[in-house]
Amino acid sequence: MMGVGVAGAGGTGVGVAGRGVAGVWGPLGVIGGAVLRGAGCAVGILLLVYPTAAVLWWLIGCWLLYQAGTALGIAALAPTAHARDRAARIRLLRAVQRLGAAPGQPAPEPLATHLYAAAGVAIRWEPKPGAAIAVIAHLTGSLLTVASACAALAVVDPSLAVGPSLCAAVAVGLVVRPRRRRADGRGRAGGAGRAGWDARRRETRIVTVLIGVLAAGAALGPALAAARRPDAAVGLCAAAVLLARFVYGLTAVDLTAVRHGRMTRRHLREVERAAEPEEGAPGVVPAGAMPDGLVIVPARASRLGFADLAANVHLGSLGPDDSVPERLPHTVRLCHLADLAQSLPRGWRTVLSAEFAGGVDLDDETWRRIAAARVSALLEGGSTEVLLPGEPDPFLAAVLADWGSRTGVRVRVSAGREGATS
Repeated sequence: MMGVGVAGAGGTGVGVAGRGVAGVWGPLGVIGGAVLRGAGCAVGILLLVYPTAAVLWWLIGCWLLYQAGTALGIAALAPTAHARDRAARIRLLRAVQRLGAAPGQPAPEPLATHLYAAAGVAIRWEPKPGAAIAVIAHLTGSLLTVASACAALAVVDPSLAVGPSLCAAVAVGLVVRPRRRRADGRGRAGGAGRAGWDARRRETRIVTVLIGVLAAGAALGPALAAARRPDAAVGLCAAAVLLARFVYGLTAVDLTAVRHGRMTRRHLREVERAAEPEEGAPGVVPAGAMPDGLVIVPARASRLGFADLAANVHLGSLGPDDSVPERLPHTVRLCHLADLAQSLPRGWRTVLSAEFAGGVDLDDETWRRIAAARVSALLEGGSTEVLLPGEPDPFLAAVLADWGSRTGVRVRVSAGREGATS
């Protein structure tokens, strides 16, 4: 289902410019939104404890500040997560693409395991690397808001901030606690996939109850102080409510996504390491020696069962919102991909393996058509030369004949074979 040889191109492709804006302002927007929310809560508590003549207008300003921080965080979170997911997916597909840069080179035996584990960046039910961004953003926002509320209480009475701070610290410790280990040294609920994800989630159930008790404890101190200080009762009660809400909100922080993201990155590194050719290995193109515009067709094309139809064609060269029919119209017509996409349950987004929910298995003939479409996509992106390991199959031969008549693409056979295919 998942071979390790795909059509590769040296220095050319159908790529689009990366979304650098999301990578720059996204994390800053998430942090800035959390700071604004915390500042709004802290200033609001102090205004209720020490009211002024225009306290209502100031409170409205604090509410607007809090809402602005929330809106900023939400607006920055989605592009940040999408950028992380897209970067991880392109890393995987590009690594598999580089594996095809050495025609006939045998695949490392453990590679299939790493490919399967790293496939979480491309299938629907796995937590994506971008999911860790949402978890970290929620944890950061809750901590900053709790810290701001404790700072406001410290201004009123330093002793009032001790209890909530300790409760919040213990709650954070429960959230970020290290996973228990088995006697063999491996994680108790290790492994990728749906089973591992569900098992790790079950381990956090008791933590929800404990954090709920800590949230009540964090609110208890300000609530008791409000009974002793009627002049500041409104502000102290507001602080108690905010502390209870945001400390208990830590129960929504599930670091499983963060741990899974770290595991996925490890497997991605293994795939990338396997994709680096060993110096002096037979049949390996030396680094830097591959000319621009060259498409190397491997002897055995990959069947990327963890990716959808679109990714199997363009191999990560297009953005997540780009349409294959719009960006690669000639390839779609030449390889009859529109009819194939219409026959699939989710169209271009159908995962090409029945092992996954909503996925389907394809026959050998369809996979050969997809392999030929990969070469056509690279040629449509500007490549001008194709290196073959031998005589092409009928699908690839038709693609090469079409491009040869259209643009004069040069086709030749790799070393060890005589002749050239026109």
